[in-house]
Amino acid sequence: MMADRPRARFLVWVFLLLPASFLVWHALASLLSAPAVYLAGEILELWLPRLIESYALQGTTMVAATQFGDLNGAVVSLADADYQIAFNQDTRLLSYSIPFFAALHFASSLDNPMERFGRALVVMWLLMVFGLICITLKNLMVTLGDVAFSQGALPPPALIALLYQFNVLMIPALAPLCLWAWECRDSQTVRSLVDAATGKSAQEPSPED
Repeated sequence: MMADRPRARFLVWVFLLLPASFLVWHALASLLSAPAVYLAGEILELWLPRLIESYALQGTTMVAATQFGDLNGAVVSLADADYQIAFNQDTRLLSYSIPFFAALHFASSLDNPMERFGRALVVMWLLMVFGLICITLKNLMVTLGDVAFSQGALPPPALIALLYQFNVLMIPALAPLCLWAWECRDSQTVRSLVDAATGKSAQEPSPED
């Protein structure tokens, strides 16, 4: 029963911190996405200069403008187009991993919590960069079609689709859990949660008691 107490304390703190973390994330979503948007945009401009003209962050939306436009439903060069083709990409599809991790992190008893959180935040930003690039590649493939592949060194379509799904559906949910489990790998709380999941009983009382 003593091992149940730190588990219960941790779960209560997680449920209390989750709504608070998401409220802060909602208020600061644009600021939290800015580093990832800047780095992703710079990489895209360097990698695909014949496809990507510019990028910008508008609120929580990354706008990637292409070198092409639309003329009567056809993809044409920007000089001949009625309007420019650009993609609005909601960064919140990826950045919700940050408040999810924050709730787990600050519910745990860890040394140097702010330093640890900062390191984890850098990792989540790098994952967001990769995710934003994959979303842009998917948009280029779907919107520009063969033009995208003829003007840029894009991966095969099947790989783009797979990377897009993986980065949108799985990484934002799995990354916070994996980062938290790694930083807390030696804590009694994590060991007790693993024991509970595997049906083991704790052999020693928790030092947190």
